Amino acid sequence: MSVNEEKWRLFIAIPLPQEVKYKLEEWCSEQKTRLDFKKWVHAEDYHITVQFLGDTAPGRLDELLASLSRAATGMGPLELEAAGIGTFGRPASPSVLWAGVRGEVAGLESLHSRVTSENRALGFVPEERRFSPHITLARKYREGARLDPAALQTQPEFGSWRADRLVIYRTHMHKRPMYEVVGSALLT
Repeated sequence: MSVNEEKWRLFIAIPLPQEVKYKLEEWCSEQKTRLDFKKWVHAEDYHITVQFLGDTAPGRLDELLASLSRAATGMGPLELEAAGIGTFGRPASPSVLWAGVRGEVAGLESLHSRVTSENRALGFVPEERRFSPHITLARKYREGARLDPAALQTQPEFGSWRADRLVIYRTHMHKRPMYEVVGSALLT
């Protein structure tokens, strides 16, 4: 591989259905005047990350799809629900605002383990931090602003769905929406 070969920034995720994306977007639109985050995620980019792969040669896509297919075989679809709100980072100035994931979370954790195990054989090292399924809604609370904990007291429900596939997303930095599906594998 040459130094100048194109790289794609890739990650593996569970996509969300349009109805759930719509409810998340509606809630976020209502919160933008109350929650002072610098960057709100585009509704078409809502997902549950399973594994971040990073900069990857496009020629590796076929082997990644084969790996995903192996990981997905025997898993079957998962019943999931988007519900609740939380943050990562310092409570007064969080780095991420997220919606929670409920339902067959143990199955989702098992799927994560299978995906990262299959991809480790391809040289993709899993993150060291514990897998924490969530849907990122916004990033980077404005410097100097302080988040009032009362702003996150409500625990809205955004809908449930049957997750039946894994997708490989390619990131297009500075575009909205910024994620493009470049492959998928069914949970069978």
